[in-house]
Amino acid sequence: MVELGSRAVDTPLGRVVIEASREGLTRIQYSDESVNDGGVGRAHLDAGEAWLTGYFDGSPTGNPKLDFSNLTRFQAEVSRTLIRGAGFGEVVSYGELALAAGSPRASRAVGSAMADNPWTLLVPCHRVVRSDGVIGNYSALDGGATKRWLLSHEGQKFDSLSRLVR
Repeated sequence: MVELGSRAVDTPLGRVVIEASREGLTRIQYSDESVNDGGVGRAHLDAGEAWLTGYFDGSPTGNPKLDFSNLTRFQAEVSRTLIRGAGFGEVVSYGELALAAGSPRASRAVGSAMADNPWTLLVPCHRVVRSDGVIGNYSALDGGATKRWLLSHEGQKFDSLSRLVR
């Protein structure tokens, strides 16, 4: 069994739990669960907390190391591609992300990978939108309301139908 350390961080959207193995961050999720801020993964927890603080201040810095061991190869590739390809305030469609990840006809599978994303905010699934500009679903916290808040925090604007205004 893999040893994990965890830490709670208060954010403007609520409490976030960061979890790490010796290899890197295994999870960042909105949660009220208890935490174990022990020695396992402490440097990764510190890096995750610093990144979260920077994100909500509007200037996230260098991505912490992630532990991809619990993901499929496809999920890991989609996550890596999204981190590289959609910076703060940028959006990408499910189809564009599928193409960039090397699976051009897998936009629905990309949606599933994003719904199972263990690193909310850090792997910015909130930046993935439908090709028609509608923001689409969001599986974390309060769903679409949270996704709109995050995108607005990053400078995106919406019309009354929750469609991105470009």
